[in-house]
Amino acid sequence: MRSTLSLAVLLVAMAIVLLLASRQTRRDFDAVRSVSFAARENVAPRPFDAAEARRLVARLRSLADTPELPADELREAASRAAGWAAALAPGAPDYHLVVNLRGAADELVDATPSLSDPHRAAARRLLDAAEAAPGAPGAGPPGAIGGVRDQLQNIQQSQREKLQDVERQTP
Repeated sequence: MRSTLSLAVLLVAMAIVLLLASRQTRRDFDAVRSVSFAARENVAPRPFDAAEARRLVARLRSLADTPELPADELREAASRAAGWAAALAPGAPDYHLVVNLRGAADELVDATPSLSDPHRAAARRLLDAAEAAPGAPGAGPPGAIGGVRDQLQNIQQSQREKLQDVERQTP
């Protein structure tokens, strides 16, 4: 009798702990879902065009295998992707695509004429991630967590582009 009562008290205590833990987990998940980083760049949103984005992925993929890279075209591609990202909601598959597209263009801007340059390899990986649906092998996690990761990547790309501009203007 005494052991049965002890077991019942233990089960009730465990149920209370699990209930409290699940509530905290739900609050934490809702907090992650609601994360929105303040806009740190002045990019005008532009309507997303899926067909144009796919053409841009193909163009960047072909440029990754070309020794001479058109820097102005790559900067324009990164700018176009930044505009698309400004118009899309983080966590969406299209947002994931354009953030990786922007990163690939920026990597190619930094690439040397060598076809084995690490920036070219990074651009190819980003293009693969852009084409893969979030949650698929090789892509980022889906949903809120993937959206936060993509937002951070987008902010990093913005900072990188600013640094590239400063380096380009410095004699």
